[in-house]
Amino acid sequence: HAPPSLTQERDTMLQRLDQNQLDSLLKESQAGQKRRPKADSKIECGRFEIKEREFVNQYAGLYFSRLASMRKAVVRRAKERWPGVPVAAKLLEIPRGTSVVVGTLYKEMGLRPSVLEEYTRSRADRAKAPPRPGAFFTGEDALVLEDAHARIPVSYRAGARLPPAEELVSGIVVAFLGVNNAGEGASFRVEDMVAAGAPSQGRGPGARPPPPEEDQYLVLTSGLRFGGGASSGPASQMMIDYVTGLIGGEGDQERASRIVQVVVAGNSVAIEQEEDEYAHFSAAARRVSKNDNDKSLNHDIKSALERVDIAFTSLAASVNVAVMPGEQDPANLALPQQKLPRFLFQSAAAFSTFRCATNPCKMSVAGRAVLGTSGQNIDDLKKCCRAGDALELLERTLKWGHLAPTAPDTLGCYAFKDKDPFVLEECPDVYFAANQDEFAAKVVEGEMGQKVCLVAVPDFSKTGSIAVVNLRTLECEQIKFTST
Repeated sequence: HAPPSLTQERDTMLQRLDQNQLDSLLKESQAGQKRRPKADSKIECGRFEIKEREFVNQYAGLYFSRLASMRKAVVRRAKERWPGVPVAAKLLEIPRGTSVVVGTLYKEMGLRPSVLEEYTRSRADRAKAPPRPGAFFTGEDALVLEDAHARIPVSYRAGARLPPAEELVSGIVVAFLGVNNAGEGASFRVEDMVAAGAPSQGRGPGARPPPPEEDQYLVLTSGLRFGGGASSGPASQMMIDYVTGLIGGEGDQERASRIVQVVVAGNSVAIEQEEDEYAHFSAAARRVSKNDNDKSLNHDIKSALERVDIAFTSLAASVNVAVMPGEQDPANLALPQQKLPRFLFQSAAAFSTFRCATNPCKMSVAGRAVLGTSGQNIDDLKKCCRAGDALELLERTLKWGHLAPTAPDTLGCYAFKDKDPFVLEECPDVYFAANQDEFAAKVVEGEMGQKVCLVAVPDFSKTGSIAVVNLRTLECEQIKFTST
């Protein structure tokens, strides 16, 4: 007889164990190791969960909700910066002379891909078309301000110290100080501008508990890519052994014992994809039956998920684990990505320490507010504006008060009707974007004394690195694993 498969062995084991026995196994796995400190960990992703899915809504409702929810904060900052200057109630009623207008910015980018052109081109035309540019913005892009009533072109007054159009993106809610030029080629001549700014961190009485008094650590990782050619292999096992305290010296094990939460931020699964999107129409592909193709694909997906499940089970047996979906995971593509089904992880899901989260994800860990994405928002911003690195873009989104301003213009998202869940309601303590090309971190301070640790979480399959945040001090460092 052939030996039982890994899946059969796992299913047999789970059938013999109830929850009490699993909890007992969890305690036994921690016996002999240093005891981890107890830390409250709560996933707060309610506003990113889609309760009832409707696919008949237009995106105008999302933009109107964004402007309505952010206008108050923008007007407040405008009045603080330019006291005594009248604020237009709407773009149809701009007063004479110097005034302030508030609306949603739109940037007309000449290189922005057109969905209609994609669908109207023939297959031959698409094959001949030049490759899509890596960036959509140029120095010739024009700015337009709009609200629920009208839109007006925007131009800068000569000599005004304003961010160039290359550093701005569509979707941010701003206030402009300037003069309405009502003549031919009418536009609003801008002298200065403000955005919503980062909200408060809500440290008042009865709010979030205080941060820990001793060192406790949050591990952020992404891009494990089990199952694909770029899989991290031995390095990922070393990472798991480090987190669970099975390798390293006394100092490493002491630190590992103080890890209270692991966040796996997307792209945990990698399925080999065809290099040519039309390869399945080729003569060679037609000689292979559809059934054989489906079997091959299903085997790849099943194998990848089994490897992911084993890895997550090893982690969940020792520490709290939260798993977010990413662009390449088996989840919906548009933001917010919904939680991965727990049944995909049959072994890991048996542990109470294993939880699935949305992307974006908001959670509270040891009194710290943690907010982050699997990186799609930052990757899209790189295409739409000029910036030094991912940290600079993270800081801009904080100042703009919005997680993903380019959604839905160039970044796919659900057409919410009565709310915009990407508006920042509370300033986080830890703010991250995952699946980045390299690690980076810094602490920034806001105008109201907010202190935020910004983290670009590296793609593990490319770097073999994780980010470790000290929840007491908000210091962050990179730990790299190599199998050579």
